[in-house]
Amino acid sequence: MSDIFDALTLEKCDDIFTFVEERVFVWKSDIFYNSGKNFLLRMCNDLLRRMSRSQNTIFCGRIQLFLAVLFPLTEKSGLNLTSEFNLENITTFNKNAEDVKAGLIKSRDDSTSMEIEDGEEIDDNTLMSNYNMYRKFWSLQDYFRKPIQCYDKVAWRQFYSYADEVLKAFASSKLDDMKSSRRKLERPKTADSHTYFAKYLTSEKLLDLQMNDSNFRRHILVQFLILFKYLKSTVKQKQPHMTLTDDQSKWVKDTTDLVYRLLTETPPDGQQFAATIQHTLNREDNWNNWKNDNCPSYIREPEEKEEKPKAIRSRKRSIGEDIKASGGKIIKMGNSELTRLWNIDPDNMEVCTGDKRVFLPTLETFFEDAILEADPQQQVDEQDKQVNQGNFSWRALRLLARRSSYFFSQNNTPFKKTSEYLETTILKIAKDSKPDQPNVSISEEPKLDNGQEMEEGELKDDDPADLTNAEDEEKKDKMQTITKEQLHMLTDKLGSDWKKLATELNFSQDEIFSWENDYSNVNDQAMTMIKLWMDGEPEKGAQNAMKSALKELGLLSVANEVFGH
Repeated sequence: MSDIFDALTLEKCDDIFTFVEERVFVWKSDIFYNSGKNFLLRMCNDLLRRMSRSQNTIFCGRIQLFLAVLFPLTEKSGLNLTSEFNLENITTFNKNAEDVKAGLIKSRDDSTSMEIEDGEEIDDNTLMSNYNMYRKFWSLQDYFRKPIQCYDKVAWRQFYSYADEVLKAFASSKLDDMKSSRRKLERPKTADSHTYFAKYLTSEKLLDLQMNDSNFRRHILVQFLILFKYLKSTVKQKQPHMTLTDDQSKWVKDTTDLVYRLLTETPPDGQQFAATIQHTLNREDNWNNWKNDNCPSYIREPEEKEEKPKAIRSRKRSIGEDIKASGGKIIKMGNSELTRLWNIDPDNMEVCTGDKRVFLPTLETFFEDAILEADPQQQVDEQDKQVNQGNFSWRALRLLARRSSYFFSQNNTPFKKTSEYLETTILKIAKDSKPDQPNVSISEEPKLDNGQEMEEGELKDDDPADLTNAEDEEKKDKMQTITKEQLHMLTDKLGSDWKKLATELNFSQDEIFSWENDYSNVNDQAMTMIKLWMDGEPEKGAQNAMKSALKELGLLSVANEVFGH
């Protein structure tokens, strides 16, 4: 964009700059602002250097407003922190007395508004008076340009004298609405006229007209107010000797009241204009105080609260997080027993197909009573036999379908009832269960080693094999817990990797950061994390869950060293 503006005329730049203005909030976004703010500032400054502030006033103002919106209030590059003045704004006027008098005489001769009788001449005193007013009036512009001159005693006396005379001239020549309206009617403006603010015209021929122009008078009076505001304000960059005496302060206060009264009496809408100027200048006190305080930021930062040490507590999990099944993470099921069952092994399907999960009884065990009932020696009534019970028949058929080949074998014997089919099948199962004793009757009861028959409900002595299995189960359960020795060994092996393990075990970054602040030793940090995890996990499933978590992190060697293969 900078190259485009450099290659175009100011008229085209005026049109294209609308594109830049409308997208000011795009330039303020983080993507553009940090990297492009200096380019935008340089582009705008290049445009301002090419333009005349008197000829391109509106365009200059648009650029300044764009920069004001683009940069924040705390951007010090756009502030006049040192209270410097534009000393290049010099107002030139004719200081030669003879030239001024000649110009005044010519303006009187050419003026149609003054009628001079025959034989009447303009005396030298009148010309000298007009020249003195002209010189004093335009000499005040040098004080408005550089207000610090007023702190010099000699310069103050001159300013005091010139200001009094000019303000008396304004007070003696009051304007009214009729006169202003007549002047407006005498100078009609075309609809497409373009108004701009030019520098003062300092020709001696125009002084009388300027003194009677309401807009011109307002400009001069507002300049007085701005100067007085600076003289009374406390500015950080002022030198210690730049102070007013009591008499000077009193004169400034009285003159300020006089200027406001003259503004009120200047039509049109003098009272409203004076109130607006007074409000604007009063607001300048806020900006002046802000600059004196080194331009603090307007953004209020949140108050820093003293952080209390966080107590170690159980981690709160979000809804849905407890039932996520992934990797070796411990899954909370809402109940301690359900949680233990779920986390016995990472592969739940493998556990379900294990030997311990087989609850299907054997044919001999399930049909033991039915085989006894089939023996005629037992003299069991037909209606009391289990094969005639619907519940038993249904379960028996399902077991035969899973366990026995007789269920699918072809049989030419027609069966009218399920009970008849079950009786025939039970006899076959009874014969198959004792292949080494073909002559044994079905009704034969098992006997003890000493020849005595075992009574019904009597149990044998504990089988050594059963005791061995029980001891193995107990040892296996103990192996599922994490001992103190394993805990200390695990913390030593982990080192700084305990943070990864904490993340794998569903601890938050805040909790990890809290443990780092509370404990300086890495082993203590890891120990605290693992103990807190074990408090919320079932003991029997802790070892498998920890091994699965270490495996997910690629620390299988650590798991094997601590818990074994």
